[in-house]
Amino acid sequence: MTSVEENPFAALLQEGTDTDGVSHKLVEEVLLFTLNKASPFAGLCLADVVVDTSEAVLGEDLVAHALFERLMLTETGQYAAGNASSEALEPRAMCYLRGAFARCERIQAERKTDCSKVLALILNNASTCMRQPDLFAPQSFAAQWLEMFEQADEHDTSTQEFLVRVACKVVEEDEPIEVLGALKAIFYPLLTELQKLIAKENLISVKKNIFWILGFFVRDKRAAVLGELLIDFTTPNPKAKGGDYMDTLLGSLLCISILPKTQKAKYEFFQELSLNQTDSALWGLLSHHQQSTFLLVKQLLVLSPETKKKTLQWIANCLDANVSRGHLWSSMNLNLDQTVHSTASDAFMTNLTAVLTRLCAPLCLPSLKVLLVDPTYCAVPDKDRQAKSVSLLKAHDETCLLPSEEGEERLTAEKYNFVTEIFYMTHKCFELANRPCIERLSRLMRELQNTQTAYGEVLNSDPNNELTKNLFRMMLDQMQQVLCIRNTLSEPTNDTAMLKFFEASAIWLTEVAMLPREIFEQCVDKRDFSPQLFRNLELLSDTPPFVAPYMQSVPESIIDNISAYLNFCRRLTGDQFIDIYFSAHDAFFKMILLFMGSSGLVKNPHLRAKLAEALEFLLPTQILGSNRQTFVTNVFDNHSDRLKVVRSLLNVFVSIEMTGQSVQFEQKFNYRRPMYAIMEFLWTKPEHVQCFRDLAIEAEQNMEAIEPPIFLRFINLLINDAIFLLDESLSNLEQIKQLQQAQDNGEWNALSHNERQQQVTNLQHLGMLARFDNILGRDTINILKLLTTEIRSIFCHNSMVDRIAAMLNYFLLHLVGPRKERFKVKDKKEFDFDPAQTVLEISHIYINLSTDDSFCLAVSQDGRSYSEQLFGYAENILIRIGGGQLIGDMSEFAVKVAQMGAQYKEEQELLADAPEEYLDPIISSLMTDPVVLPSSKVTVDRSTIARHLLSDQTDPFNREPLTMDKVKSNEALKLEIEQWIEGKREAARSKS
Repeated sequence: MTSVEENPFAALLQEGTDTDGVSHKLVEEVLLFTLNKASPFAGLCLADVVVDTSEAVLGEDLVAHALFERLMLTETGQYAAGNASSEALEPRAMCYLRGAFARCERIQAERKTDCSKVLALILNNASTCMRQPDLFAPQSFAAQWLEMFEQADEHDTSTQEFLVRVACKVVEEDEPIEVLGALKAIFYPLLTELQKLIAKENLISVKKNIFWILGFFVRDKRAAVLGELLIDFTTPNPKAKGGDYMDTLLGSLLCISILPKTQKAKYEFFQELSLNQTDSALWGLLSHHQQSTFLLVKQLLVLSPETKKKTLQWIANCLDANVSRGHLWSSMNLNLDQTVHSTASDAFMTNLTAVLTRLCAPLCLPSLKVLLVDPTYCAVPDKDRQAKSVSLLKAHDETCLLPSEEGEERLTAEKYNFVTEIFYMTHKCFELANRPCIERLSRLMRELQNTQTAYGEVLNSDPNNELTKNLFRMMLDQMQQVLCIRNTLSEPTNDTAMLKFFEASAIWLTEVAMLPREIFEQCVDKRDFSPQLFRNLELLSDTPPFVAPYMQSVPESIIDNISAYLNFCRRLTGDQFIDIYFSAHDAFFKMILLFMGSSGLVKNPHLRAKLAEALEFLLPTQILGSNRQTFVTNVFDNHSDRLKVVRSLLNVFVSIEMTGQSVQFEQKFNYRRPMYAIMEFLWTKPEHVQCFRDLAIEAEQNMEAIEPPIFLRFINLLINDAIFLLDESLSNLEQIKQLQQAQDNGEWNALSHNERQQQVTNLQHLGMLARFDNILGRDTINILKLLTTEIRSIFCHNSMVDRIAAMLNYFLLHLVGPRKERFKVKDKKEFDFDPAQTVLEISHIYINLSTDDSFCLAVSQDGRSYSEQLFGYAENILIRIGGGQLIGDMSEFAVKVAQMGAQYKEEQELLADAPEEYLDPIISSLMTDPVVLPSSKVTVDRSTIARHLLSDQTDPFNREPLTMDKVKSNEALKLEIEQWIEGKREAARSKS
């Protein structure tokens, strides 16, 4: 045996002959080397490097030194003994240690041998490698770990265990900051390589083991430091722009989609013109990729409090950096260089929404943890964010359902839970990701339609023209973009998750809005305002009796998101997803009813009008402009709150025009279009028709209330709209006819190219306006026709009857009178102009109201449009279009009107010399019910001032505020006028 003088390791040998040592045989089996030259063992023989010994038990320190010396060998082949395996010859330190670790675990499991000392030595040395990699230069531990991760599969648990145990050992042996630094030095280069790999891939080529490799960092809570390292690596600097998040590791994964990775990149999929508008294989790949990304993020959130905090902060900072995506201009100016990288791409953002929506699964039915979401989250000022666990930046600046006073401090909770955080983040992400995509899709579809029309026109005239080819290329390009966006947004797995999330959001909105006062007071004491329970209370009125102050903190975007989602679903063929979940119909229906009709819950009339659009989605009928085939729902027949729908609808119809809540004129009509569709549908349901009747009766009983009744304001606006739309339409049609004639007569030939182009543009623009006005005008007249079939007396009330009669006469005169030729344009269908149908509808309204004498009289007394020939013109048109029974009814009506007109004329001649003080100062007719206006002290007829106040609640003589309850009857004057009229009649009778 070697003496101590000859070999310093001999001393270790002498010390280690006790029973506490390590079995030489175990060293050979696990570490694959021997210290005995005489041993038949096939592996490495380190007797010349360390010490030559035949001892059966080796001292721990000796084994430790021997192992260290083994790791320092670069040319292992020089020490090979027998037929050494590749594992024994492995020169790379970390790969060798991982193999030793696996063998040690296997022996311990199979033979129940105590391998703990060898295991400890392996981990000690692995820790040394991690903390002092320079000792082992030029080895790259990053490359070694990456190779180990790539070779591992789901059946190989030892690589994961080795990684965890090594990380734990490093944590054990150093300060936390030093530990993180050491691990980052090893793993950052590995992650950089992975990121480069991901950046080259697309949805089809992306390697499935990418997520497996990243999973090593987040699978085990014992080594949470690895998750922290991963989230730190993927976090850009605090001042990063939105687009910079795409250049991170997580961002690279989020960019992989059906859509291009960046806003300037080319679209890769749907390049061929195909009848198939969806691709289930692409959907499968997208769903799998989003699910894998979600699992990675979920693991980061559950790994440790530190990784959870940093991951939430990553999402919050990313949303804040991309907030400009939510601005109106962002969906318009995609090609401007300065905006291209300032925000993340549609691919990145929609994938982030998909990940967050999946994280919200526990919030949805059946667990419904959404009821733990606190509605005061957006009230927390920036200075309190950290203390109250609010990650989302600038939540305090969100526009909320109800306004708060400047400087007013809103209610906040003690602290906010994870459920609340993820709820608000998901809504914010949908607002910044999916909503701009939906708007972009709408714009692209309009452009595609225009291109298809233009292509169709030039194809017939000159198929080989360069313009024809360009239009075809443009059409293919636009079609590809439309299909890529639509397929991304409608991927079934994600769409189902989103539907369930919005259903949960609708339930939450309803519950927080209807929280009873006593429960709210308990919430104030607890400093927790989440609804907790699903109470499902019945809707008692438009606005609940108690509205909690925290409604000033609920963002408008939650309702906006639900509306945008439902309106997008209308464009999906067949509604294959929402059909499945009937529970969602009930939740959406109730939420829409509650918020749509109530300015006490939603101040913004635009938002309430959008809810009316969302309600149109729930109609179980075909919707104009929709791709859906069938849609089955029973909410209008079975929902417990269904009878509130008519009042709620009329409330929002009126509110978009009320003083202080006015909206842009064209926008108002866009909002009303879906409302007309809903009313038309409701008119097929007897119980809903009864609701209209009840509101009409209520209006007649409260004609002089301070606040004009909702039904009275509604029909007043219908009449206003109908007159405006017909006037606009006829004016535009007249101009179109003049332009068409000038074109046909060759007058355009003398114009310059630019002037001719301008005339073409004018013609197209006027055509578009005329079409818009004709469609809405027809809808408005149709609603009036439906209403007058069941409700008559309010239309014939003295404050309304003159207006409806004058309107109908005015329409009829223009459509059937001597000057109707002025509007005779080429191809009326192009402008949706159908005068014959409108005449038919108007005739129905006349007949519906003809039983009331005051209406017949009002028709005869309209000096602007009525003449004895008017109904003769109409009869000619009705005969031509097959008016049937209506022709006879109109003849009888015409006779009755003429008779009443003659009687009235006699009466008027009799009363022609009425004193000035008996005449209404506004319309100069004889007053029958004089009233005194309180501030100006002027006397007017009650019907005149009632009509004025429907549109303008001020005194017409001095603009002071005025309501009907303030006017005072002038009984003395009324009696005086009645006596004067009776005297005139008596004198006439005596004379005759």
